[in-house]
Amino acid sequence: GDEEWASKKAKDTQAFAFEHVKAELLEGDVVSKAFDKAAESRVLGSQRTHDWRTKVSQMAARRNYLQVRYADAVYVVGWRLAPGKDQFTGKDDVDPNDTPVLDVGGGTGWACQWYVDRFGDGGEDPEDCKLFFFDDAGPPWARKDPATEGKWSRWSVASQTWEPLPGKPPKPSGLYAGIGATRLSSR
Repeated sequence: GDEEWASKKAKDTQAFAFEHVKAELLEGDVVSKAFDKAAESRVLGSQRTHDWRTKVSQMAARRNYLQVRYADAVYVVGWRLAPGKDQFTGKDDVDPNDTPVLDVGGGTGWACQWYVDRFGDGGEDPEDCKLFFFDDAGPPWARKDPATEGKWSRWSVASQTWEPLPGKPPKPSGLYAGIGATRLSSR
C-alpha cells in the first residue's frame, strides 16, 4: 500500500518493500490507456460526471495497475459492491445498471478490472484468467451474498460472474499479485 498510510511498525520493519513510483509513470501513456479502458467497465451512466477522474484518483487506483499488469494470477481480499451502489464510495445510490459487473469495491476493484481487461477481445486466452477473490464482507453497505461471503471465488471471463471455489485457491507460484483491503475481518 501507500507509505503514508503505513503504520510506524510497518515502516520500521518493512521499509525495503515500499516502492516510490513517480507521477510520470502513473500519469504516463501506458497507465492512462489502461485507466480509460477500465473506466469503460467501471464508471457507468450517472457516475460518469465531470469529476469522475478525480474521484478515482482519490482511491490511489493507478498504482494498482503496476501490481497486476504482468501477474500470472491475482489473489484479492476485499468486498463487493451492492447492486445500485456507486463504485466510488460503495454506499451512494445509483441506477443498478451503473454498478460495475466486476463488483469489487474501492481501488482494489480497479486492479481486478485491469487484470481482467487483459483477457478481453483479442487479448490473452480467457481460460488463463486467474483472478481469485476472498469476499471479506467489508463495510455494512457492501453486498452480502451467501454464495461468496467468507469464501474464495474465481472470476469467470466467459460468464462475467464470481464462481465460488470448493475450498482455497491454488497456492501462488510464478509471478502473482496479492492485493486488497487494508482492514481485514477475523476470517
